[in-house]
Formats: sequence, structure tokens, C-alpha cells
Amino acid sequence: MSRQTALTPYHRLLRNEATPRTYVVLGAFTILVGWMLTGVVVLSVQMAIREDPPGTLSWFGLLATNLTLIPLIPLSVYVARGLNKQTPGLLSSVIGRLRWRPLLWFALVALALELISFLIIQLGDVQLATGERHSGGMAPDVVAVIAVTLLTSPIQAAGEEYYFRGYLLQAVGAYARSWVVAVIVTGVLFTAAHGIWPWQSPALFVDRLAFGLVAGVLAVRTGGLEAGIASHAMNNVVTFVFAAFTDTVGASLGVKDAPWPLVTIDVLKFAAFGVIALWLSKRMQLQERSELPLSALPVAGPRQV
Repeated sequence: MSRQTALTPYHRLLRNEATPRTYVVLGAFTILVGWMLTGVVVLSVQMAIREDPPGTLSWFGLLATNLTLIPLIPLSVYVARGLNKQTPGLLSSVIGRLRWRPLLWFALVALALELISFLIIQLGDVQLATGERHSGGMAPDVVAVIAVTLLTSPIQAAGEEYYFRGYLLQAVGAYARSWVVAVIVTGVLFTAAHGIWPWQSPALFVDRLAFGLVAGVLAVRTGGLEAGIASHAMNNVVTFVFAAFTDTVGASLGVKDAPWPLVTIDVLKFAAFGVIALWLSKRMQLQERSELPLSALPVAGPRQV
């Protein structure tokens, strides 16, 4: 067997001989339950301290929303390590850690594409998602909203990536050898997690599915979560900074519909990012497969007699 065929692709990194394969299903539900419980705690504290009036959302509400998703990072990491006995770091990338230099480059590309698409939308007066608007009065707490966005939205985006493109992608990969199957399944699950009709329209479903599929492909083809985190984070940062200046934070979080022209621009933006990210990955010679042991524990050999 050649060295290349002996290496493990990203989507297969959660399957090892130290634990039963069914543990990935148990792990996925464990993370989900843990996320729901932490969300209840965070939102309960928010309501006890301060509740936003109906139809509005302050910086405090945005902070609480982000804090409900950030725990997905430690939950995914600790379940993979504790329950599945995975070698630490293999949720981040095939080399066992988050690769910060590629993450920075991917973030710069994602930010540039977000600003270009934003400019096209503004100059073309493209209709925005339901409840949003191109201009208007700033949010009364605009500075606080921007501060919360810059400080927590990238981590919130990373939380979703660690669960959907990290643990879930590798969990599906423990059963499906094909990375295409793993990407499609997790892309659909990611989109459905944001709501199904009538909670989100077919157009908005397509928009989010496009991102989920591109992020999934990039996780496999770049060998890690850096590209998905960068794109997700920049999308959220630009969205909520704009929302702060137009007083549409609540509308941005609760959006249920999007016009097809806007979705088309979004899909093209995600596709362009995917192409550029793959090119950058080749230029930086990022590893796509792992040579690290899959299990953090030694696997017992044949019994001696």
C-alpha cells in the first residue's frame, strides 16, 4: 500500500478502532442535547437580566444569540476526544490543529468577496431579505452591536462549522466512504437546522444550502475547517455591521425569505470563494489527508497465548 492511500481524508477522521462506529451517532446527539441545554441557560439569563421589546433586538440580544452557538466548539471537541477517543485536533484539520495562516488568507478573500457583493447589491438596488432595508436610521446601540459582532460573531460562526462541517461531516464519513455523500447530508442538515418551510422560504433554503455544500467541499478538499470558518465569519460580520447601521439586527436574525436575485448573488459569491479557496489551498500546499493516528488510545493487538 502506498503512503498516499494509507493517509486518511478529512471526512473519515472520526472512524477508528478504539470505539464502536455507532458512537458517532451517540456523539452527534450528545452535542445536540448539550447545545440545547446551554442555549436554554443563556436565553434564561438573558430574559432574567433584560428582554428586548417585541420586533427589536439590542446588542444584548445579539450577544445572547451568539453565546448559544459558541458552546458548539467545546462540545464538539470534547465529545470527539472523550467519547470517540479521537486524536486531539483532528476536528480542526488533518494536521491536528487549526492552521492560522491559511485561516487569515481565507478570511481576507471572504471579506473582499463580501464587500464586492455588497457593493453590487447596493449599486443595483437589489431587494434585500424580508424585513431588511438598504438605508435608514442607525440602531440606537450601533457601537455596541458592532462591538458584539466583531468580538463574537466569528466565534459563533466557528461553532456552527465545528459541529456541521467538523463532527457531523466526520460522523457521516464514518459510515459513508464517499465524501460527496458526507457533504450533501451535512449540507442539508445545516440548512434544515435554520428552519424548513414555512420558517424559511425555498429561496432562502437554496441560499443556505449553497453555503453548506461549498463549506463541506472545502473542508474535505483543503483538509480542515479554516475556509468554512472564514467564509461563515465574514458573511455574518458584514451582515450584522450593515444591520447595525440600518437598525435591522432583529430582522437579519429572524429572516424567513429572500428574493431570488439576492440569492443568486449569494450563490455566485459562495462559488467564487470556493474556487479561490481551492486555488489558495494548492498554492499553500495544504495537506488534504492526515498521517496522524486516528485514535488517542492505543488499539489492543492480538491476544498473546
